[in-house]
Amino acid sequence: MPHHSLQSLNFPDRFIRHQNFLGELSPIENDLDRHDATFQIRDFAGLGDVVVLRSLNFPLHVLRHQGFRIKLHEFNPPLLAPSPRPETPEERLLREDVSFIMVHGLADPAAVSLRSLNFPDRFIRHRDFHLFVEPVDDDLSRRDATFRLREPFALPEPIPLH
Repeated sequence: MPHHSLQSLNFPDRFIRHQNFLGELSPIENDLDRHDATFQIRDFAGLGDVVVLRSLNFPLHVLRHQGFRIKLHEFNPPLLAPSPRPETPEERLLREDVSFIMVHGLADPAAVSLRSLNFPDRFIRHRDFHLFVEPVDDDLSRRDATFRLREPFALPEPIPLH
């Protein structure tokens, strides 16, 4: 999947971004903000609706939840080759924590919501403009957990061919 920026449904002047390695919802005001608010949304392991959100400006890092807080964390699994050894419990937890199921938006079916793979009753949502993985059980939390996919604020640098 290509790069996107994710706009808040209920605060349309704010976007999902990472700041100081934490997931935040903030207005986009400068080039750093634009890069921090651009993610490659990648199909994970060919499962279609299971995605990871890879940072544009930290390409070996993705959004994950840890202690139910969204953070930017290093994640660089082997792409095509089978793993030469069994996955450790820590690696499995990390893989599950970075995996989200993209569904129709809970407050607007034309938008998207991101459900945690390993906590299927929880979605990425903002609270006080910080991002968490939390249960969604009322109108406010459904709006807080709904985002519009937008054109990316920034694009990756082209890879020079020599």
